[in-house]
Amino acid sequence: MKTKFLALVTVLVFSAMTSCNFLFGSVAESGDVTVVVENADGTYDVYKTYLEDVENKDEGAKGVIEHLNKRENNPLALEMIDSTYGAYVSAIGSIKEDGASKTYVIVYTSVAADSYDGAPTVDYDGVTMYQAGVGLSGMTVEAGTIILFRLEVSPW
Repeated sequence: MKTKFLALVTVLVFSAMTSCNFLFGSVAESGDVTVVVENADGTYDVYKTYLEDVENKDEGAKGVIEHLNKRENNPLALEMIDSTYGAYVSAIGSIKEDGASKTYVIVYTSVAADSYDGAPTVDYDGVTMYQAGVGLSGMTVEAGTIILFRLEVSPW
C-alpha cells in the first residue's frame, strides 16, 4: 500500500512539473510581438518589440510587458501587482481600472490556446483577439503574437 501511495505521489509530482505551462507560458526566441492599449476614446497605442530583446522569457507575456515598460523611449506606464494568483495589470498606458465604477483592465491575446471555451472575442486590425484564460505569466508569446489591453465594465 505504501509503495502504491509513493508511486501515485511521484506520478502527480512529475505530472505537475511537466505541465508547468499552466503556471509559466513560453516565449519564442525570435520574432516580434505587439502590445496594444485600447484607449477610452477607441484609439490605440501600439508598442512593438523583438522577442530577441526580451530578457525574462521565463514568465510568459509578463516578461514582455516588463521589457516594454523599461524602455527609455515610450514606456508603457505600467502598474502591475504581483499576487499569489499571478501578475495583475491595474493600469497600462492611458487606461486605469476603477473599482468604484467596476471598470477593469482586461487582457486579450491572439493566441487562441491561451483562452477558454466561450471566451469573449474582439477584433483588432482584422485579427480575432481572445479574452485570456490564463494570467500574463502563463501566456504563450509566439512570433507575431498580439496582446491587447482594454477597459471593460464587470457584469458582477
